[in-house]
Amino acid sequence: MSTGLVIAVLSSLMGGGLVQPICTPRDFQNAFRNSIQGDNEFIAKVIFDDYAEQVQAINAGETEKENATPSQQLAIELQYATEADMLFDELLSSLSAINNDIEWRISIANLRRSVLLEARKFTNPWPATVWVDVPGITTVPDDVLFQIDTFLLNNIDKDRTERFMASALQIGGNVLKCKAYEKQSMQRWCEYLDIIAPYIDEEVSIALYPQLDTGEEVERIANWIYKNSNDAKVHESVLKQLSIWKTIKKKQNDTIIQLVINARKQLGFDPWSRGCGQQADTAAYKVKNELMQKSAEINEFDNSTNNVLLRLLPEELRHSFESEE
Repeated sequence: MSTGLVIAVLSSLMGGGLVQPICTPRDFQNAFRNSIQGDNEFIAKVIFDDYAEQVQAINAGETEKENATPSQQLAIELQYATEADMLFDELLSSLSAINNDIEWRISIANLRRSVLLEARKFTNPWPATVWVDVPGITTVPDDVLFQIDTFLLNNIDKDRTERFMASALQIGGNVLKCKAYEKQSMQRWCEYLDIIAPYIDEEVSIALYPQLDTGEEVERIANWIYKNSNDAKVHESVLKQLSIWKTIKKKQNDTIIQLVINARKQLGFDPWSRGCGQQADTAAYKVKNELMQKSAEINEFDNSTNNVLLRLLPEELRHSFESEE
């Protein structure tokens, strides 16, 4: 199979949402970069092309879903996902046999992580419980990279099965069994958090907690003022207001993050995901209500900061800003 056809086939499968996990040529290239040279390049290409042909064969069962019930469709999709995962495992195993030096092993770990974490975004009743790709965002020591790799090897199969099972239980309305899977999912997320915690910077935090309010509107207004006002005093005032806003904003978001972590760790549920449906537990209701209150406070604070920033502008520039809205 030609490289162009390989790309077309894998893109088609991904676009149809049928097969996950799936390793695309881009995933492969990003993971190995300059690690593949000489004979290794030829062997790796042969291995990858063979993988692509086998992945294409999984698509042959697409018609099975046409008259299936939602629960049956999930069962079929889990079968596809399991077969695709087995093929991906075989791909990694074959690639591992080519070389055993540290750079090659790191490339294998990078490929496994990027593909499996991407696949985890699909059919997930708890989409907010992200296993964020920290090494893809910031630099971590090699031993941490391999620690994440070991975590994935030990947990990804069970996680995938339980995500599909919980999704089916959602449809069937079996809340109790669904919540048992949710609790296990939260335990895995907390275990992963322990591994990556020392490397959580601002960028990682945004990816790890996707529902955090980042205050984009405040930043946008500040940048507009910097761009359109030549008044040094206005710039100085904006800088001062932003500094105050960022300090308070961080404290507000830290409070929300801790509430979410506690809910996942102590109560075994994710307050940011619909998950198994409405939570009847009093403690769970309390957490969700507290999060709603804190989110409202953040929204009010952001709006107040926006107004303060705009009042720094002379009337003419303020009208200019409003006309662009």
